Amino acid sequence: MRASALLSVLGLVLLPGCQKEPPPAAHPAEAPHGDEHGHGHEAAHAEAITLTPEAVRNARLQTAEAQRKPLAVGLTVPARLAFPQRGVAQVAARVPGRIASIEVDLGDRVKKGQVLGYLESPDLGRARADYLAATMKAQVAAENFRREKELFAKGITSEREMREAEGTYVTIEADRNAADARLHALSLTDQEIKALRSDEHYSTRFPARAPLDGTVVDIPVTVGQEVGGTTPLFTVGDLSTLWALLEVSEAQLATVRQGQAVDLAVQAIPGQRFQGKVTYIGDIVDEKTRTTPVRVVLPNTEGNLKPGMFATAEISTGGTAPGTPGTEQVVVPREAVQQVAGEQVVFVPKGPHQFQAVDVRTGASSATEIEILEGLEPGTAVVTQGAFILKSELSKESMGEGHSH
Repeated sequence: MRASALLSVLGLVLLPGCQKEPPPAAHPAEAPHGDEHGHGHEAAHAEAITLTPEAVRNARLQTAEAQRKPLAVGLTVPARLAFPQRGVAQVAARVPGRIASIEVDLGDRVKKGQVLGYLESPDLGRARADYLAATMKAQVAAENFRREKELFAKGITSEREMREAEGTYVTIEADRNAADARLHALSLTDQEIKALRSDEHYSTRFPARAPLDGTVVDIPVTVGQEVGGTTPLFTVGDLSTLWALLEVSEAQLATVRQGQAVDLAVQAIPGQRFQGKVTYIGDIVDEKTRTTPVRVVLPNTEGNLKPGMFATAEISTGGTAPGTPGTEQVVVPREAVQQVAGEQVVFVPKGPHQFQAVDVRTGASSATEIEILEGLEPGTAVVTQGAFILKSELSKESMGEGHSH
């Protein structure tokens, strides 16, 4: 189906942000042979979409030229996105108690050490009281030991009395150290422990702190809830980098190497591709599935990727598309080809804010490129980033929704 017929089927009615130009008169026999510029199918289509400058800016459109070259293909396997092992942490209660307050919301960015919430814990109150009591006893014992040493040096007291004072001090200091260690185990910092005073109320409030910089991705508790010592309170994850976890079959494993480029298509984000590299290949083949885990590191600077998403990963293993060795094909980036009403089209710029839908026939594909068998000449510019948006505009027009811009 030609793009002209395609757009007619869609019933495209363009509003002020998008207009449709009438096709020029042409003899039917002349249409398939292209125009004087040799653009084949493009010449048969006169309909063009004209967007407003603001719409073009919002779409962030990018273009690339169709190239004639060998099409490199790779190994395609399913993948699942996950947090890196060091990029996610659960904050547990550590002591039995009750949730007193929650200081953050889901999606908040937090820094390491930031208070996420407070727990009311009688155990914590007792631990603080024990520490303060042990500290005061240790101070008294240390002073008594110092005085006995001075008196012994002057011959006023006996060595036995001095040694008894020393033993008492060592025992009480050990108790103080144990109380200090218990507070540290309850995640109090050195600064918080030093700030404890003997004349203050023995607070039972326990702060739950972020163990790393990241985003609050889970809060499974509510204020007032009773929790145990191992109950998870918060989950903090660093979303700036994710892992794609692949399972490569034993038969395909020989083609995979560390450092190979990987291109991923995520089911939840159509029209976009994500790139990473192989950083780890497992050392064990699973006895049941006969697969080996392969890990790919993915930058996630824009935050579009989320742990738990499913994807299709293609590892660039250095192979070429089937066919005559050394042959070249006309190829374009995969994101340039869109399906509209069951037909494959590319969008060709025709002016500053004007784009024409050109129907094409495709062949083999790789992780990043797809072969064009018919409909496009080498050197023709096509929309890559933003092609999915142009497709959406066509779909909206076909349903009579008009432009939102």
